[in-house]
Amino acid sequence: MPVKDYKDIFDKIESTLIIVGSLNMPVDQLKGKLDSFKHLGTKTFSDADYYWILVSVIFYSGFRAATVNEKLDLIRAYFPDYQTVANYDGDKVNEILADPQMIKNRRKVESCVNNALMFNSIVGTYGSFQSYIDSFAPKTSFENLMLFKEELELKFSGLGRITTYHVLTDIGMPVVKPDRVVCRIFKRLGLIESDQQFLKTVIHGRKFAQATGYPIRYIDIVFAVYGQEESKEFGLKSGICLEENPGCFFCGAKDNCNYYSQSITA
Repeated sequence: MPVKDYKDIFDKIESTLIIVGSLNMPVDQLKGKLDSFKHLGTKTFSDADYYWILVSVIFYSGFRAATVNEKLDLIRAYFPDYQTVANYDGDKVNEILADPQMIKNRRKVESCVNNALMFNSIVGTYGSFQSYIDSFAPKTSFENLMLFKEELELKFSGLGRITTYHVLTDIGMPVVKPDRVVCRIFKRLGLIESDQQFLKTVIHGRKFAQATGYPIRYIDIVFAVYGQEESKEFGLKSGICLEENPGCFFCGAKDNCNYYSQSITA
């Protein structure tokens, strides 16, 4: 595969996103929302923050983001902190699932309860979840990061190959989420051959961060918004690199895109 100009590609994606988003939102406001993701890598998380990330990732998994966004306040009310949830029993799980406003997925609810128990055990052993993370030194090498990822998958319910990367991204680790949106875009750009190549997607995401000098969380959000069906938070009533009927004609990176080149020659 020819060497890609990661900075050039990302600059084109980013500028297109800003142009399209600014049609429905003041450009300064849009840039401000995007820029906030440049500082998440240095954010300090509490134990409560870490547990909430586990909860939110589990509920987002397999669901449209817009569906979960509407329920976040209710989900947080039922899962306020790991100490409270660790005391939940089967009756409480049934109560949660009986709420007509709640996402009715027993596996997700039970995973959050089981994870509260595991989280409580880890904090009891290490003093804090941050100390547990630090014991792996995940930011010192990619090998350590992958060992930490495997540990999370082993210990916590409801985390799979993709969702574990989602957790890592949200807690400030140097990875993108290799979800269907990011994988779709990377495949069209010729960076991966299959949308099941999650590790390869993560590696290319790291190359984008290295080439641009941007934090990887910023790289992730730009690509994610670019391909989501809608991102009203960023002024997009409809995404750009959609699965069906993508907006290739106004995409700044179309000359770098295999999907576009194949569609115009078809």
